[in-house]
Amino acid sequence: MVREDAVMGGASEERGVRVTRAMARAVLGGVSASSRPSFKKQHKNNKGFGRVALADVTNISKKGCATSKSQARGGYKKTNTKGASNVSIQVLSTQEDVRAKLAKDLPSISMVQSHDANAAERQEGTEVVQPSMSVMAGPRLSMQDSTKSDEILRSPNKDVDMMITEKLKLSDGLDIVDIDSVELKDPQVWSSYAPDIYNSIFVREFERRPLSDYMDMLQQDITPSMRGILIDWLVEVSEEYKLLPDTLYLTVNLIDRSLSQSLVQKQRLQLLGVTCMLIASKYEEICAPRVEEFCFITDNTYTKAEVLKMESEVLNLLHFQLSVPTTKTFLRRFILASESSYKVSYVELEFLANYLAELTLVEYSFLQFLPSLIAASAVLLARWTPNQSEHPWNSTMEHYTNYKVSELKTTVLALADLQHDMKGCSLNSIREKYKQQKFRSVANLSPKPVQSLFKAQV
Repeated sequence: MVREDAVMGGASEERGVRVTRAMARAVLGGVSASSRPSFKKQHKNNKGFGRVALADVTNISKKGCATSKSQARGGYKKTNTKGASNVSIQVLSTQEDVRAKLAKDLPSISMVQSHDANAAERQEGTEVVQPSMSVMAGPRLSMQDSTKSDEILRSPNKDVDMMITEKLKLSDGLDIVDIDSVELKDPQVWSSYAPDIYNSIFVREFERRPLSDYMDMLQQDITPSMRGILIDWLVEVSEEYKLLPDTLYLTVNLIDRSLSQSLVQKQRLQLLGVTCMLIASKYEEICAPRVEEFCFITDNTYTKAEVLKMESEVLNLLHFQLSVPTTKTFLRRFILASESSYKVSYVELEFLANYLAELTLVEYSFLQFLPSLIAASAVLLARWTPNQSEHPWNSTMEHYTNYKVSELKTTVLALADLQHDMKGCSLNSIREKYKQQKFRSVANLSPKPVQSLFKAQV
């Protein structure tokens, strides 16, 4: 009868209070070694799972998922209660012994209950997250920290907004418009990397440059006018095959670098030109013209074997260094910076800047200027031609081009003479190209005097 009272008393206590491992250890104080649950054996059996957890912090395994789910659903409560009831039937003799041990473990039981209640509330509102090794080893997060974590998870663009705010703070003090902040939220746009990319390009433009005087120093059978005729013809070829502007700029770069290092006879100058366009097309175009097409546009003056042989010679001469910054590379960046403070049509500005920059490809004398310098001068002149109400250069343009207006004077004056066609050049492929309506006929715009731009320093 006494044993039955003890068992009934223990059961009544168990209904009101969740039995924990601490309570089980207290209850197991009088159990023999043979009847006591072997936790060491369980740890030994789970040794394999422990190794998986160290190797894979996500703990994604069938056994691990089953264990975590049983913990989240309170599986231990059911199992341990049943085990504790069996132990109580075998060991406890009086109701007072049970109550004494429960009173001793009451603080730990209340802590477990409060923790389980909080876990149940979190489980109802959010998904259960598998604990990793770092989370289990570290301190428990407070409610304030967990709230901040939830806000960060719900707002994936929060770090991007912080980056935009910091950049705007820096640019506000210098009156510089941040041209990258608009596109910074788009993960498919490289605007967040643009400053670092162009800082590298500004350094690299000094490398792999053609000589500005190779006609005098090296070439004996080729003149600047021959070079101009070749490039003017290649402009027509690029229009015929609808090649990218980058392909044309890279073609001219490869031609000048080849002529800077190797002596070429005038009979092979056209072969060099079509071969460099073939190489540039393979590098820039998605679907480059075939070798036979380049042979055809020369009226089959050169065979396929000759073109392929010249291709091998050019690539070996240039050591396969085809990634070079051209004027077009800088134009994209500078036009984007100019758009931020431009009041006239942005499309017209872009076409006019591209027109002025392409005019320099035919002129051998412009090899003395850096590509970035030509691009900055083209943008300045493109801003000035349709609108003379304000100075075309400001702090934003100076910041992104790395040029003051005084440093552009020589290049702008030479480019203005080229726009005026002071020399009466007969090579009109580029002018005819930009007289088309699809380019807004920017070649028909009347040039404006530029001397007043350099009277006051910006």
